[in-house]
Amino acid sequence: MENINTTTNTNTTTSKTKAENGFTILASVYNSSSDSYIQNYQAIVFDAVTDTNVRRQAEVTSYPVENGGDVSDHVQIKNNSFKLSGIITETPVRMKKDLLFSAGVSGTRISQAIEYLDQIFDKRQPITLITEHRVFENVILTGISYDYKTEFAMQFDLDFEQIRLVSSATVNVIATKTQSNKSTGGTVKQKVTGPAKTQPDTISDTYNTK
Repeated sequence: MENINTTTNTNTTTSKTKAENGFTILASVYNSSSDSYIQNYQAIVFDAVTDTNVRRQAEVTSYPVENGGDVSDHVQIKNNSFKLSGIITETPVRMKKDLLFSAGVSGTRISQAIEYLDQIFDKRQPITLITEHRVFENVILTGISYDYKTEFAMQFDLDFEQIRLVSSATVNVIATKTQSNKSTGGTVKQKVTGPAKTQPDTISDTYNTK
């Protein structure tokens, strides 16, 4: 089995070093897995999240479907998409030991948040997104915008899309070849192993969620 997806998800490693485990963005700290991700990953925790949106959609063929046929063959599930609006302040009410913990209340939390989000965006690598009820892996940060609400608070509006991994498999094809029998003038069928052929790419219909 050969994985032909060229994007490597660094969040699948079991390393004890946060820098090797990739980034995680938490839309909620009330997920039962939140503390583990904050401890083991390069996590960003917002002081407040005002809005979290999860969108799942599918595209249905516009052509008629044969009566009695498998309707699911004519429905294509599209990538999950997410929107998050979160606020970072210089005077947080509570502090988690995430990437912004070292800033304390010294006035650099906002600038550090911008720097880390820019790193995630520029690297174009999959991260983990945690909502209150789900953990979504293989997520790409596709958009960043931020507004200065006050001198000490900033609202970040983030867009994400979850990718599906593609893989291909190689199999041996056995063909039946008909050859003439010179002694009797008839024909004889023989099995001939042909060159290996690559099956069409398969796309997983399920996402890697926890």
